[in-house]
Amino acid sequence: MTQGSGERAETYCVLDADEREYLVGVVGAGPGFDTILEIVAGEEFREFLPPMQLAGLVGLPADDPRRRGALLSGVPVYPDCRALFAAHPAINLVVELRSGVSRRELLDAMPPGASLIDNTASFFLCALSNAVSVGAHCRMRLDHQKLLLEAIVDVVQEDIALLSAAGTVVDLNRNILHRLGQPKELLVGQPCSVLRSGPDDPPFCDPDDPACPFRLALATGKKAERLHTAVSADGRLRYYRTYTYPIADASGKIGHVVVFRRDITDRTVGEISARQAERIETMGRLSSYLAHELRNPMFAASGFARRLANMESLPEAARERAGIVVAELTRMEALLKQFLEFARPVGQAVPGRADADADANRAVLAAVEAVRPEAEAKGIGFALALVPGVAAVAFEPALLKQCVVNLLRNAMDAMIHGGVVRVSSGRDADRVRVRVADSGRGLTHDNLENMFSPFYKADHCEYGLGLAMVKKVVDDFGGAVEAAGEPGGGCAITLHLPPALAGGGADAATAPGGTP
Repeated sequence: MTQGSGERAETYCVLDADEREYLVGVVGAGPGFDTILEIVAGEEFREFLPPMQLAGLVGLPADDPRRRGALLSGVPVYPDCRALFAAHPAINLVVELRSGVSRRELLDAMPPGASLIDNTASFFLCALSNAVSVGAHCRMRLDHQKLLLEAIVDVVQEDIALLSAAGTVVDLNRNILHRLGQPKELLVGQPCSVLRSGPDDPPFCDPDDPACPFRLALATGKKAERLHTAVSADGRLRYYRTYTYPIADASGKIGHVVVFRRDITDRTVGEISARQAERIETMGRLSSYLAHELRNPMFAASGFARRLANMESLPEAARERAGIVVAELTRMEALLKQFLEFARPVGQAVPGRADADADANRAVLAAVEAVRPEAEAKGIGFALALVPGVAAVAFEPALLKQCVVNLLRNAMDAMIHGGVVRVSSGRDADRVRVRVADSGRGLTHDNLENMFSPFYKADHCEYGLGLAMVKKVVDDFGGAVEAAGEPGGGCAITLHLPPALAGGGADAATAPGGTP
């Protein structure tokens, strides 16, 4: 169409076939004959051309083997074009392929309203056939690559999402769909916030956070990453690493960002445990050194201070000061004893073996009775839920009791307003479980990560050697220690202890049939 004067003229090419089917007659069997048959019969051309049906043809020799081919099955062959048009007056498209019939003769014989494509124009149909073949091949390769890429992306057990520059979901992998329990059709086109499964799930992108890797990738055009921590619904600290990769178009403009998020909790917990074990080992060596270096001078000083405190010839004020020295030295001796206990190697710390098997329930009851006076003074009670007959554990009984005592004291220290400490036992798979839970100040991400480190301090709380000692001893005996926040505040620490093996332990040497 042409616009008004002074305006740019624009033309439009529109295929308007009135949704009708073309009845085709082919005159001649010159070059392009096979291609024309394929175009008329092939479904792959329906994307570009209207429906066509071959009515009949002229000029194909009787001995031509193509007469018996699938494309000409049931198609009549006529001696000349007039016979063809007489038999099929509804033909509305004629293709002439060097038939030897003059153009004028053919036009005169054609049905009214029929269109003619001569052998010169048929070249473009052959070119279309080649283009469609190439396109089909390319499409097949692209489909194959797409299926391969989707298979690779879907088999990855991490979250992968393709986001637009505006932060909307373009595509996502099967892992996200499985986690969210929603079909892809409901998520595509939505803001990336829909990819969060809950408030304890780190966001894929946060437009309000300048440190968001999605925003950084858009702003810098470079890969960005970030470590997220979140407390899961069961109170456990989880770690996620988010990577973002910007995707630019041919002009260099970033139109999409690939977000890759991996749950690295197991790996990070292992690294933290290794660091804590290294700190504990270093602390043990240091404690042993300091304890041996300070023990004799402290004992000597303590002895002199006690004598001074008991000397009646000294003034009362001097004896009081000597008593203060005795009290402080006594406190230092207790700390020194704790250092020595921490540095002392666990003699039988072999997983599955100990000098004597320990009864987990008995150790819990003994530990509760040991701290009950302290608890009552602080207004703290105990709620016990011990499973009768829980399996014995390969653990030194005295050490297990001391570990539970340390957990109980840690719980009591957290409950400055009193309350109830809940203690339970049971069995999970191949481990015996002892759990101590308080309703105290609760835990931060930093607390969960560092509470088993020696002398760790945080806001409103500090941990000495008690929990570090628990972890050291339990690890040495082949067990594990786990901390988690409690709903509504508080903390739960669980000991996962190895059960005693049948026929093992100290009694194995004297058992019938055993070797002394």
